[in-house]
Amino acid sequence: MSIPECPVCRVNMEEGHVLEHESNVLLSRVLWTEGQPEKAMLGGHKVKGRRRFDTITYRCPRCGWLLWFAPEPSS
Repeated sequence: MSIPECPVCRVNMEEGHVLEHESNVLLSRVLWTEGQPEKAMLGGHKVKGRRRFDTITYRCPRCGWLLWFAPEPSS
């Protein structure tokens, strides 16, 4: 995937990732999950049987705009 251009500033964006704070110690990457969120009995959300992909995030160094992508994993 090539580096996208910011749709606002028209400059090359910088690649990064977004971490989700799960507890005082644990951080994890955000995953894209298909379908509408559905609460699980013990908290969290049901994800069994749903496609999930790692996300790639780009940030504009000028205005801070974020673009998120969840590409199909390469085989």
